[in-house]
Amino acid sequence: MYRIITTRITKWIFGKIFFAALIFTALSAGTFVQTHPALGGGTGTSGDPYQIKTPAHLKQLADFINAGNGDATAGVYYIVINDLNLTDYAIGEGWNPIGYYISSGNNSYFKGNFDGNNKKVTNLKINRPTTDYQGLFGNTSGAVIENLGVENCDIAGQNKFGGLVGGNSSSSISNCYVTGKVSGVGDISGLVGWNINSTISNCYAAVNVSGTSKDVGGLVGYNDNSTISNCYTTGKVSGTCEVGGLVGWNSSSSISNCYATGNVSGTCDVGGLVGWNSSSSISNCYATGKVSGTLSNVGGLVGWNYYYYSSSTISNCYATGKVSGSDYVGGLVGHIRSSTIKNCIAANDSVVSTSLIIPDNIGIINRICGDGGSGGGTLQNNYALSTMVVKNSRGNVSITSNLNTDAGMSKGMLDFQNLAFYTTAGNWNTATWNINDPDGVWNICDSKSLPFLRWQGISCSGAEVATITATAGIRIYPNPVKDELKIENGELRIDKVEICDLTGKTIYQFDNLKNKINVSALSKGIYIVKLRTGKGIITNKFIKE
Repeated sequence: MYRIITTRITKWIFGKIFFAALIFTALSAGTFVQTHPALGGGTGTSGDPYQIKTPAHLKQLADFINAGNGDATAGVYYIVINDLNLTDYAIGEGWNPIGYYISSGNNSYFKGNFDGNNKKVTNLKINRPTTDYQGLFGNTSGAVIENLGVENCDIAGQNKFGGLVGGNSSSSISNCYVTGKVSGVGDISGLVGWNINSTISNCYAAVNVSGTSKDVGGLVGYNDNSTISNCYTTGKVSGTCEVGGLVGWNSSSSISNCYATGNVSGTCDVGGLVGWNSSSSISNCYATGKVSGTLSNVGGLVGWNYYYYSSSTISNCYATGKVSGSDYVGGLVGHIRSSTIKNCIAANDSVVSTSLIIPDNIGIINRICGDGGSGGGTLQNNYALSTMVVKNSRGNVSITSNLNTDAGMSKGMLDFQNLAFYTTAGNWNTATWNINDPDGVWNICDSKSLPFLRWQGISCSGAEVATITATAGIRIYPNPVKDELKIENGELRIDKVEICDLTGKTIYQFDNLKNKINVSALSKGIYIVKLRTGKGIITNKFIKE
């Protein structure tokens, strides 16, 4: 009997020791897994995703992942059932992001499939000016985020943060948008602060972004080895270097079918669309905002188009905003090195160098590129507005029109608004612009507007059509909209607002500026908002949900 009791006690002691050792090992390795919260229902499969019905459910998900259970979300599906108002989490430091960064691993990253179900998260407030990786999601890896809106965000952080995601790696983001404001240091933006090995498509940001350092963008701050397509931004963007209306720093990546309309300001490497473009391609894009830099490499579309691992190519793009900077200032690109600009248009009103020290060859400023020749750049079949003012501290700069130089070939605005100009093979290098019906990348209201991207859905019906050059910081949001459409007029006076159906028929009309328009009575579908301004008519598409 004594032997039996002793044996049982020994087994009990060693069992407790073994169990404790397992717990210690699991906790030390950061792999101790909690039970997944039930949230609002569902089982987490693609056919029966976990349901997020309330802000509390969203916080439960954040707490679960931030406790070190990010791996438990890999391959798991989530769906938002209702709009989520985060006002209750706005006090103090505000919202605690879903997923955060730790140097020892990524087991606190969100790795699942998050379907916003065309719902929106409102009143996202974060106040952590000394903390990195802030946003609705702090860090994602191998994730899918889609069909989600974030409205009225107000985020103050340090580095690597955005309105939707702070750090995004090996993930896909589509059909998402953010409105509001973001401020911090660097690698920040309206949508994603730091984006690597990922794809972003069909997204927009109507966010004012303010950074005190580099890599600041309207949509993405730092973009590496990634693809961005069919996206746009409308907010103001400011920073020091590598500052862009859409992307601040773009490396080894592709940007296509995108546009930016907000004003952009910084110190160096400042562009209406992209600040610094290295070993990457930019195609079928445009920028209309005013661009200003206090130092070098400032362009209406791109600040510096740079060769690093391979050549960077800009093709079939245009810019219209006024540009000013010190050295290397261009209507389209500030400075290029061993890279290519082809089949592009600089339709800017003016390009100005503010430098007081001007070399004899005054090659630091021009209509297409401030200085492409000395950097080994290739310029092919580019055009510039014949009335563009180009000047430095000495006065107007003499321009020699040439199809394949920094100056570009002179053309009038009527040429740039003419469909035949874009479809004539002899005008372009290798191929014409893809502007043909019914499914070309571009569309144009012949003789009435500059080209716009076909996915914008702009209608050409009616006596007058929007001139894309006149957007000047106009913001129309949210999109999709359920009840109230908001309009911010930037630098333009708005005299009349019209809501039209896709045939051009006017449904509502307001004879003076209405900052908020109630559209709750509209049936679900696609509509056109038409703004009559001091510079012409601006139209844009919105979706009533």
